[in-house]
Amino acid sequence: MELDDEINKWYKSVESLVNIPTEEKAAITAAGAKVFEEKLTNETSSKHRSSHKDKVYGHAADHVTMQSGDVDGTKIGVASVGWDNSYHAMNMQRLNDGTKKIKADHFVENLRKNEAVIGEVTAAEAAIYVAKVKKAEADS
Repeated sequence: MELDDEINKWYKSVESLVNIPTEEKAAITAAGAKVFEEKLTNETSSKHRSSHKDKVYGHAADHVTMQSGDVDGTKIGVASVGWDNSYHAMNMQRLNDGTKKIKADHFVENLRKNEAVIGEVTAAEAAIYVAKVKKAEADS
């Protein structure tokens, strides 16, 4: 019966995690997005930093941002990372995907698929999640 008691205790502690409230999902995904934002800023700066001084838009590497919520700002528990204006977003898409005249380097795709980056993002999200599990266990 001890094993049944332990399983029931564990189930009660994680039962509340099945339906995580939107605010808590947002906290978890925001932690991972902050890590990815830093990585994308560094990658953009190292691969596509130019000496051109754009007085209106600045440099794309200086405009990588994390947004908590859907692309239209709806709070649904997700976070996204990208450029904060369409000028940089379009230019980075051209550099990433390529055009007739620009050879694609797939720097964003490669960063998304990089195992080390995935591990860091997951670790940041897991830290928030594990803290919630421990709190749920302590409360039960």
